[in-house]
Amino acid sequence: MNALWQMTLRNLKIFLKDKANIFFSLLCPLIVLALYVLFLGDVQADGILASLAEAGVAGAEGAVQAFCDSWMLAGVLSSACITVPLCACGVMVQDKKRGIAGDLAASPVSSWLAPASYFLSVAAAGLVLCTGVFGLVLLWLAVSGSWCLSFLDVLGSFGVLALSVLSATALLVFVVGFVRTEGAFMGINVILGTVVGFLIGAYMPLSMFPAGVQYFTAFIPGAHSAGLFRNLIMGGALDELAALSSPAFADELARQFSLDLNFFGRAVPPAAMACVVAGAAVLFTALTLAVQWLKNRPARRVIAKKLPEDVQ
Repeated sequence: MNALWQMTLRNLKIFLKDKANIFFSLLCPLIVLALYVLFLGDVQADGILASLAEAGVAGAEGAVQAFCDSWMLAGVLSSACITVPLCACGVMVQDKKRGIAGDLAASPVSSWLAPASYFLSVAAAGLVLCTGVFGLVLLWLAVSGSWCLSFLDVLGSFGVLALSVLSATALLVFVVGFVRTEGAFMGINVILGTVVGFLIGAYMPLSMFPAGVQYFTAFIPGAHSAGLFRNLIMGGALDELAALSSPAFADELARQFSLDLNFFGRAVPPAAMACVVAGAAVLFTALTLAVQWLKNRPARRVIAKKLPEDVQ
């Protein structure tokens, strides 16, 4: 266990020492924040206030601002839970390029040690940085006057954060395990970092996309993580709007802002979202273990042939 701890710590230190890599891992959340502050925030708030004015509701500016802020911050959190583990996977690719992965494979340490250390270091990096982002999210809500969270909402949001990081880590470690060059990894990083905000509804609500795109996003674990964050962080503000207007108006607002995902015409409730995120973590962890077992199988056969029959 000491060897596993030392290798995990070594991988984590390599990632955290690269300040540029940390910045790019948070670039997507920063883009979400910038778009909201510069463009989307006023557009969304004005649209909701106009709908409330048509219904004869006044004095809801604070609740509307809290609702819009909560939507944006849920997108910041959900995107960070994907992009941070993705950038942390870069240590795996660097080790392959520098021959360190081959040295570890040829060393007398157990074959599972290196993959396990990569997984733990990626998960640890995601938890550390995303917890920092979560703290900034709470600070934003408190300072801006948009705080509508209960203690259980905060606790549940942190639980979703941990589950989302583990799910993204399992998926990304599995995918990046097949990447051999830094150029290919950079391509994956750029593409995923660009589209992830759209696929999870961080830049704009998923309800604004065509039905086919909405059905596709329902197969992405990160979209379910974003849905869980929205239900927890936006729930209090949505309840305030329901009290000021009507439950029907709040239900329509929840639909438009994708608190429930659209799975071929059926709404995906939060409990199902949590099952999808947890299931993805289990599935891709099992796939990674299966791939490692298949990779090490030829080596075990060679060793078995070289051993004397009495030792076998």
